[in-house]
Amino acid sequence: MLFVEILLALYVFWRGVWPLRLRWPWKAAVSAVLLVAAFKFHVLYLFGGPKFFAPDVPGTVQSVATWMFTSLLFFFFLLLAADAVRGVWLLVRICRRRKAPEGVRKVGNRVNLALLALALGAATFGMVEGSRVPEVRENPVFVNRLPEEFEGMSVAVLADLHVDHTTSPCHIREIVRRTNAACPDMVVIVGDFVDGSIEDCREAVQPLADLKARFGVFGVPGNHEYYSGYREWMGHLSRMGIRMLCNGRVPLDGGKFVVAGVTDPMASRSGEDFPDARKALEGCGDDVFKLILVHQPRLAADSAAQGACLQISGHTHGGMMPGVDRLIAAFNEGYVSGNYQVGPMVLHVSNGTCIWNGFPVRIGVPSEIGLLRLYRKK
Repeated sequence: MLFVEILLALYVFWRGVWPLRLRWPWKAAVSAVLLVAAFKFHVLYLFGGPKFFAPDVPGTVQSVATWMFTSLLFFFFLLLAADAVRGVWLLVRICRRRKAPEGVRKVGNRVNLALLALALGAATFGMVEGSRVPEVRENPVFVNRLPEEFEGMSVAVLADLHVDHTTSPCHIREIVRRTNAACPDMVVIVGDFVDGSIEDCREAVQPLADLKARFGVFGVPGNHEYYSGYREWMGHLSRMGIRMLCNGRVPLDGGKFVVAGVTDPMASRSGEDFPDARKALEGCGDDVFKLILVHQPRLAADSAAQGACLQISGHTHGGMMPGVDRLIAAFNEGYVSGNYQVGPMVLHVSNGTCIWNGFPVRIGVPSEIGLLRLYRKK
């Protein structure tokens, strides 16, 4: 993260601040704002205590700092794109032995100002979209070995809630209301419930206790639970009526249908149990339908190897926006949003129900309350 912050600050200073026709005191002031925006995570960490993913600062301060950082990130990429276009154009002119016009040889302050305005607008729009309460999005899924009596079964999928001390309980309450209104047969929450301690997040998380489903509410931890007090949260969420499946399973209808779940790879840094699909599914017959909950979709191959029929994951936030989704896919074995076929197993990756406050941006990739309809593959 530090490398990214340094790169942002240096490049934008060189391309956006240094060319400004301002006196040095003004350039110094602009540079100071640039540094605060670029090093947003470390600045909040400095003033907000040791909770890096949920700094203890007022929500307004966190929102403004995040908006500045997001705007800077967009500005960085727009400057980079402008320089790339200019470089290609100059190369073409050189190959043709023609002199490029002055306006092309140098991207000036007016162009930079336009790009900055575009970056500010994109950051504002993206953050507004990222904060919306999600709609229910229905998705048919065709799977192997689904028992006939479960044909058409509905599974509500919540993922990446990222509740922290700035989250309004009303926001989570409305998500619960919309989920219950869909009348799902089962609700699953595939990790990253929280960013903060039970003391900080108790009130905002509490509405999840009101989730209703015929077969129950199931969950697995995400990587952020390990930053927030893993054991404490596993106990608290269980007491709220959410069956946390940490390398375990629950049989339904006499064992014809099994709901399993694993922990997250971040467990290795916390001395907790590493994700183990084999342990979660061992002893299940070949004719049993196996649904497995796994926070990170990149573990899909292991689930498929252990005989899972359907894996439900989150973690990617659907990629958040075009372009960024390709980068996120590269870190998740190519999986970022929607349904994938992994051998005989289907993998469903949720867009996420909320967003992490560190980069709360969505453009063209809305958050969702997933409603999967399960059908037997013909």
